[in-house]
Amino acid sequence: MTWELSDLLRAIATTIVISIHASHHWWFGVKDTVTINPEIFIDTFINQVGRFTVPMFVVLSGFALSKSEEKHPFDLKIFFQRRLWRIIPPYVLFTLLNVVGRSQFLMGNWQERFQQIWQALSTGMGDYHLYFLGIILQCYVSYPFLRRIAFTVKKLWILLTIAFSLFSLRWISATFGLLPNLTSFLPDGNHVIYWLPYFQIGIWLAKDHGWSKQLVSQWRSRTWGYLFAIAAILELGEFYATAILKNSAEAVGHYTRPTIILVTLTFLLWTISWQIKEPIKAILSNKIFASASFTTYLIHVWILRAIAPLEVVGGILYVPLATTLSWLIGISIWRLIKLKRWSAIAFGA
Repeated sequence: MTWELSDLLRAIATTIVISIHASHHWWFGVKDTVTINPEIFIDTFINQVGRFTVPMFVVLSGFALSKSEEKHPFDLKIFFQRRLWRIIPPYVLFTLLNVVGRSQFLMGNWQERFQQIWQALSTGMGDYHLYFLGIILQCYVSYPFLRRIAFTVKKLWILLTIAFSLFSLRWISATFGLLPNLTSFLPDGNHVIYWLPYFQIGIWLAKDHGWSKQLVSQWRSRTWGYLFAIAAILELGEFYATAILKNSAEAVGHYTRPTIILVTLTFLLWTISWQIKEPIKAILSNKIFASASFTTYLIHVWILRAIAPLEVVGGILYVPLATTLSWLIGISIWRLIKLKRWSAIAFGA
């Protein structure tokens, strides 16, 4: 894993996350659980196979934190100052922006409003994409401990075994109702316990001494691509089967499924095998997409709400349109914030 590849993956993941949210009205199980036409199939494919992107974000977060230690030695106080300042202000801001516009907030008294704000902040449910910031914040808190765990092949296999077992246990329970007494103790999918394995893998990739390249070099890049395609087919098939069985598109949850781990890992190994072409390297060199990805992620849900009338064109056209507009506006806002920051520094100087 390199900075160059991580920048590319960040841009890809952000694009797919926007597509997932934009495709919500057309994927299998939302409007009906019987019909499968080309539009529903394509949007379901984007929505479900694309679920590897949030775990990928967590992997990239662990990679970026650990890789940055090559330039700046780890300091606990500075680490929390920087990371809390990066996460908490936008988390609070976008939570408030969504909560204060709700009818129940406007109709409530001050005590009820305070309770609604506190509930939104404490649960991460202030808006449907903010749960991710809560996950990342929990991972940041864990980082000072996880960074001390040195990589070995044995530890990697133990980590993967525990992760697959944990996800499988929850999936089996949610799908078939087995082991209810045991699985009742498992938290929901937003809990950090499901995300720390991805985060730890990212940390190990940053301190990679050749193990990932050695693993990937055993097969050609095309072979890794085939493995990802097989994993994607398994994941999509599992989703359709579960949706039909439970008569609900979201009965089991999106991320606490073993097939999501499989898709994520095969995609990650496939990308490590890539040979990035010069035109793409030129685009990545200015880091616009990587740098603006966080801003774009934060504001894209508001853009989707603003352009909701355009959904009349249907999912096949609306998804790429929404993705393009989200990136254009996200990059513009990022540039504006960056310009103001530079102006403030220059004025202060």
